[in-house]
Amino acid sequence: MIGTHALRLTSASLLLVAGLALQAQNGKSFLKEGDQFRKEQQLDKALERYGLAIEVDPGMTKAYQARAEVLVLLGRDQEAIADLQRLAELEPKDADAASAVAAAYFRAGQLEAARSWCDKALERDERQLDALQTRVRACLALGDLDCATASSDKALATKATTDTYYLHGLARMAARDLTTAEKDFQQVIDWNHVYEEAYIALAEVQLKLYEGYEGPTMKMRTLDKAVEETSTALELNPQSIPALKTRSRAHAFQQDHAKAIADISRVVALGDTDTEVYRMRAGYYQGFGQYQNAINDLNRVLAESPEDRTALVQRSACREANLDLDGALDDLKLATKLAEKDPDADLEEKRSLAEARDRIGARVFELGREADPPRITVLEPFRKEGDVVQVSSSLNYVKVSGYVRDKSLLKAITVNGEAADFNVDEKDPQFIVTVPLAHDQEELAVQAVDVYDNFSNMDLRVERTEGLAPSIVLTSPEPSGDREITIEEGKEDVFVEGLVSDASPIRLIAVDGVNASYAPDRLDPDFSIKVPVAGKDRFVVRAEDQHGNAAEAVFTIRRIKPAPVAVATPTPTTTTPTTGTTGTTWIVHIDNSNYKGFPAITGKDDAAKMRQAFGNYRVQRTITKKDMTKADLDRFFNIELRDLVRTNQVNTILVWYSGHGRNVSGKAYWVPVDAKKDDVYSYFNYGSLKAQMQNYSETVGNTVVVSDAAGSEASFYELTR
Repeated sequence: MIGTHALRLTSASLLLVAGLALQAQNGKSFLKEGDQFRKEQQLDKALERYGLAIEVDPGMTKAYQARAEVLVLLGRDQEAIADLQRLAELEPKDADAASAVAAAYFRAGQLEAARSWCDKALERDERQLDALQTRVRACLALGDLDCATASSDKALATKATTDTYYLHGLARMAARDLTTAEKDFQQVIDWNHVYEEAYIALAEVQLKLYEGYEGPTMKMRTLDKAVEETSTALELNPQSIPALKTRSRAHAFQQDHAKAIADISRVVALGDTDTEVYRMRAGYYQGFGQYQNAINDLNRVLAESPEDRTALVQRSACREANLDLDGALDDLKLATKLAEKDPDADLEEKRSLAEARDRIGARVFELGREADPPRITVLEPFRKEGDVVQVSSSLNYVKVSGYVRDKSLLKAITVNGEAADFNVDEKDPQFIVTVPLAHDQEELAVQAVDVYDNFSNMDLRVERTEGLAPSIVLTSPEPSGDREITIEEGKEDVFVEGLVSDASPIRLIAVDGVNASYAPDRLDPDFSIKVPVAGKDRFVVRAEDQHGNAAEAVFTIRRIKPAPVAVATPTPTTTTPTTGTTGTTWIVHIDNSNYKGFPAITGKDDAAKMRQAFGNYRVQRTITKKDMTKADLDRFFNIELRDLVRTNQVNTILVWYSGHGRNVSGKAYWVPVDAKKDDVYSYFNYGSLKAQMQNYSETVGNTVVVSDAAGSEASFYELTR
């Protein structure tokens, strides 16, 4: 019995050993296959085989090494680091394995991890040269100069090679030991005359020596030496971006800005479009007197970093030199605001910004000095004729509004001594103020003064008129006697129509503060508006006549559940033409080209543009209006188009404008053919046009406004859905 048991145990042991041998053999086979695929550049298959080798034999170090090398080739650095780190753990005494992990972390930009693994490698072997060199590079990148110099000294003492001398020179240059650094780089070049990086580093040493020398002769020698060394590097590699950057700086110090610009422009052409490259070229252009080119490059810098105060100050200086004083002042104002928000901005920077801002501001102020008085235009209250305004006899306060045109900014606008509200940073601003008006008061005095103290006064005689407020009637939905309307639950908006009656023309009809659509030149006009009612239990209709008499009507909302609807199965019919999901669709084309005060517009291909823009719509009618004046535009959109849309139950309105356009104080305008260049109030502000058209009729569900407009400063294209 005992012999039999021992025989069985021995047989099992032999089988286990045979299995392990087979497993090891399979791992080696996978490794061999992976090596063959790698040799044939079939990297994905090689990666798969190395993975199988590791799966079969998790301790196979060669498989980890091979897979890490393939992962690096495929750009999968983080996965490569994991394999190298596992390899180093399997070989706890192998300094080379730990050094490989450090190098991988350094390539990945993980500097602290790289330094940590360098330390682990040096614990295994304090003379591990690759670890020492990686440690120098990591410490330099981290700004730890003590670590970098100590590591470079030890690397050079371990073995004197071109690489250890080069790294020793980099560490000494960073520590400002320029004499030693110069000798180190020269030693590298003496041993290897094609060591490109050493020539560039030696040139960098010369530039640092230039900054430290006082005498002009020594300064010029260093610059000549820097140009010479970088030129040699470029002979070795004509596409060396570091060499071109360093040589461009040397040329700039030599005041040879043309060559500096040529070198840095080659850098851009080679694909290095980092913002620092544009910043360097901007400095060269500035030194060469090509201020607009400098501004263009600084615009690119600021497009990437809008809060870069250094670039703003530099662009301000270029704009000032280019006689764009307003632009220079704007840059300084923005830089000042950014500095005030930055807790790290020092007092010296803030003081310098304030001085430059005050200096340029004074120049702008004096250059803009003029003696023309402001021109005042009063829109409210209603002016009957000449200097007579009509005010309702029921009002104790009167709203006065209008605008003031002037070549300069305004300092103050007052009405009967009361300061009006207006934008002090805007030219030709609108103003508004409400002032007390006694019943026996017969005059309103409107006064304006600009920043140069040019003064203007307008005396308006007050004529009291009827004091009856307008009458408001809602026609749809029809309210009950106590002004209650009924709508279905869940409805988010309701289309409201009504009528306003008054002895005088109406100047305002609004619902909850939103202007309704109505014909302003008709007595007793009807109005319409789509009112959002989600979450509301009431809305307010307000109407004012031209004399200031106002009335408000409050309508409450009652919601009811919708009645159930029986759904019948439709009977098949023959197919009929459909207008698509947008319903009845019209295009309105405003084509302005023959201007009186602006250049004529020629060569337009509006038909092709409109077809492309509105290609997804099935259009039933196109209305074309040519060369419209401001009055034409107002009447067309307020009255004519509204009536046409209502009559024809149009569902979708597409408006295409082509002509001149302007952006003024952040607002976009169309330019009528009779507009004046210096009068923004002769332009057509289309900002509320989309909402206005939605209020034409309950059938209107979609509105699109496209402005294909050419501005004087630049073309602009705006789409409003």
